[in-house]
Amino acid sequence: MKAAVYYGPGDLRIEESPLPEIGPGDILLKVGACAICGTDMRIFRHGHRGVKIPQIVGHEIAGTVAEIGKDVKGYAVGDKVAVDPIVSCGECFYCRRGLTNLCLTFKENYEAFGYYYPGGFAEYMRIPEKAIRRGNLILIKDDLALEEAAIAEPMACALNGQMLSQVGVGDHVLIIGAGPIGCMHISLAKTLGATKVIISEFQEGRLNLARQFGADIYVNPMQEDLKEVLMKATNGIGPSVIIISAPARKAQEMALDLAANQARINFFGGLPKDDHLVNLDSNVIHYKELFIHGTSGTTSNHIHKCIELMAGKRVNASQIISKVISLEELPAMLVEAEKGNYLKIIVKP
Repeated sequence: MKAAVYYGPGDLRIEESPLPEIGPGDILLKVGACAICGTDMRIFRHGHRGVKIPQIVGHEIAGTVAEIGKDVKGYAVGDKVAVDPIVSCGECFYCRRGLTNLCLTFKENYEAFGYYYPGGFAEYMRIPEKAIRRGNLILIKDDLALEEAAIAEPMACALNGQMLSQVGVGDHVLIIGAGPIGCMHISLAKTLGATKVIISEFQEGRLNLARQFGADIYVNPMQEDLKEVLMKATNGIGPSVIIISAPARKAQEMALDLAANQARINFFGGLPKDDHLVNLDSNVIHYKELFIHGTSGTTSNHIHKCIELMAGKRVNASQIISKVISLEELPAMLVEAEKGNYLKIIVKP
């Protein structure tokens, strides 16, 4: 089979790999779609300590069950599934509470598809028995395209953030960053009932891509005073939710000044390792009674919810997809995608 094998920074080769062999408790998945994640681009450029080299990368996956081991129950050949990439231990403090994204074993060794296990930039992949027991294969309805199902995992990361931020009716939501995840945040905030959604992005091309998602206000902070726009839009109160969907330290620091009293501020985008310390005014947090938190990954439960939202047309997943490419086009596209001219790019092996 053809696969994209990662050998180190800048070295991704499309080559023939052996068809995975499955055991009695495993499933062989025919990959139908695997989306490019920003993490894939960072791995390609800089590597990642959790990726076992050489490795087939790619973790935003949907496909069709091609073969099942004799001991597998609950699945049949031909089933369409989405993949939860994190193979949690199921036993630690957090797994027992359903917080599989915070699994202590995963945080230690990155036991996930595309890192510890071969990923989805290949024609086929093995789903090991442990992952099947943990519920990593999520059945999807026949009328949901595999290309759309492949982005259920990143959308579920956004949903996790929205739920942690308690987005709902009456909220004025500011989203900083109009990349693929920022656009998902727009759709989800509207679906969850936010009264007003405001998007801030300094790259004009990305801001224009985001216009199709129907936020109430679009702001380029290089051209307009963001705080002035927010105060006008919220009758001088400020946003009740701020989601910083970009790896931007200054945006995290600025959020305290922009926020309404008792606002929820979500540091959704992780910061680079060489620029990850922020200066926050403790008195502002104290007197405004602000709630500041982060979001890390997602769970199978969130993926289930996003698949239901997609299937029920509550969110338009096809809007997120800018381009569909072949496996052979992947190495060049990882470089091209860094320019920020696309939302989600789907690879069809």
